[in-house]
Amino acid sequence: MTDTNTEHSELRAVRTNGIYNPKQRTYDANVVLFEGDTVYETRDDIPNDVPAVAHHDGYAIPGLVDAHSHATIRPWEGDQISQLGADRTTATVKALNNLSTDLAAGTTTMRLMAEEGYLDVRLAEAEQAGEIESPRLLPSGIHLTPTDGHGMVHTATDGVEEVRRRIRENMREGATHTKFFATGGVSSDTGSPGQSQYSREEVQMIVEETHRHEKHVATHAHGGAGAQLAIDEGVDTIEHASLFTDEEIDMLDGSDQYVVGNFAIGSHPRGIEAGDGDNPAIMAKLRESREKSAEAWRKILDADLNVAIGTDSMHGFMHYEAETLVELGATPERALNAATLDAARAIQRADHVGSLEPGKQGDLVLLDDDPTGNIGTLEQPAGVFKDGVEVA
Repeated sequence: MTDTNTEHSELRAVRTNGIYNPKQRTYDANVVLFEGDTVYETRDDIPNDVPAVAHHDGYAIPGLVDAHSHATIRPWEGDQISQLGADRTTATVKALNNLSTDLAAGTTTMRLMAEEGYLDVRLAEAEQAGEIESPRLLPSGIHLTPTDGHGMVHTATDGVEEVRRRIRENMREGATHTKFFATGGVSSDTGSPGQSQYSREEVQMIVEETHRHEKHVATHAHGGAGAQLAIDEGVDTIEHASLFTDEEIDMLDGSDQYVVGNFAIGSHPRGIEAGDGDNPAIMAKLRESREKSAEAWRKILDADLNVAIGTDSMHGFMHYEAETLVELGATPERALNAATLDAARAIQRADHVGSLEPGKQGDLVLLDDDPTGNIGTLEQPAGVFKDGVEVA
């Protein structure tokens, strides 16, 4: 905490009963001061010449960081691949409504995992320009999947040189990371969740070319050979991990790589089962994932791997992701960190978001109860601030 003895006319304050510090995993201040769109400091009192933006008889945490989502998809509407390929005007309208829901639920930063036609990049540009109300968006551009691979909509990427070209195009458009499909998935009937979709040479190029651009690599990988190949080649985040075994966990032990959990899409009634309950192939995969995911994630938590969480298009459901992490054995503090600072670390934005420290973005969520004792209080935020301004 710095000493505030200067003119405070440009500062604004929010007073609470406690502000959660994810580095210390405890409450170490009651007041946050904003200067412009960033945090000036946290402290225990409001200087006399600083106007209070809000007094809240509750608690505050940093703005939530959704480490994995898609702007346009709604799992409960079914056929997610077709949703990704929908008419761009229709998709944009849906995206705006979805992102508004996310913001109101406390998500102030979101890593997007691809759209066709660079819609995610354009949405991020619109958010930065103040044209839309949305979480701060980190786009990946067109995701990489092979011909007839899981996640293929209109665009496939095959072979080492095509991989290099696709990544360079994405970076030119404004991607902040690369997203590729290392395995098949649950939400389509293409490929098994353990199958390796790319060769080792292709994965090596994905990692090499992305890192050459000083960006990070996220891979869709449930488990098996595809996940093991991706881990071995040095991807930065592994998404889903629902079929992880001791082998994948041992490979990650002691590494800087992050595992990103997405639980609502598979286990909540408004997830895949609501939209694709009449598709036998998808439902068979969903049953397998449900049977094995809980055990896999208990082992991930027991091994103390780096973890973060994201909604995977279950807009407004970050509370559910955190609650599920607690049910699987995480402490509430670890779940809070997985939704804030650890998520920011996973997406390589910890210098800007994830905690309320001087110079970081002025993002916080007001809660009526102490989430370290009642993680369920995340479901109904009492207020949301983004860039130092109350937005919900």
